[in-house]
Amino acid sequence: MAGSPNPRPLRFPPADLATRALPGTRQISRAWYRVHPKTYTAIHFSLTPTHRYSHPDCPHPILYVAMDPETSLWERFGDSVFDNGYTLPQTLWDDAMISTIDVPSLHLCDLSGTKTRSAITVDLTALMNEDLTVPQQWGLEIQKHPALAPAIKFKSRFTGTACLAVFDRGGIRAQLKETPLSPLSQFNPALDWLTKNDVTLF
Repeated sequence: MAGSPNPRPLRFPPADLATRALPGTRQISRAWYRVHPKTYTAIHFSLTPTHRYSHPDCPHPILYVAMDPETSLWERFGDSVFDNGYTLPQTLWDDAMISTIDVPSLHLCDLSGTKTRSAITVDLTALMNEDLTVPQQWGLEIQKHPALAPAIKFKSRFTGTACLAVFDRGGIRAQLKETPLSPLSQFNPALDWLTKNDVTLF
């Protein structure tokens, strides 16, 4: 009987990452989206334990944004939707709003691209691992890298669409501009998202 296949290696940052060239990719300036509580401004940097690249030892807090409204909704509510039978608390929905954040052109670390992942020897299994200590370790080491990347570009695990993890350093906060769009309860694309995905509010 054939033996069990060898498990794939779990790729943490290599010990010499700081001495390797970290490829930089130019991200053009554009508006990104963020779903957030009404009690917070859209531009809110933090190190939250449940966020993918937010290692507790990161020297700079992080702002997460998504390329489109659908992805921002999935990033905010996806786990709750999947874990609770496609339902969401009405209070959670009513407390949320969506805004755009204008982000300037950045020369960032593009983990959504194969060129960067190949150069630093990481695959999507590590970056999307359910054990968040794995991608968070990558977030920490990329923040500490001498290249001083201002952000990480990555793929949403729900939609495959681009997101950014922007680091609060280099005066970036003053270069961001937020524009409140609407409470989710009055935002047609958000209401369409509920219908499209058969999500029930309770």
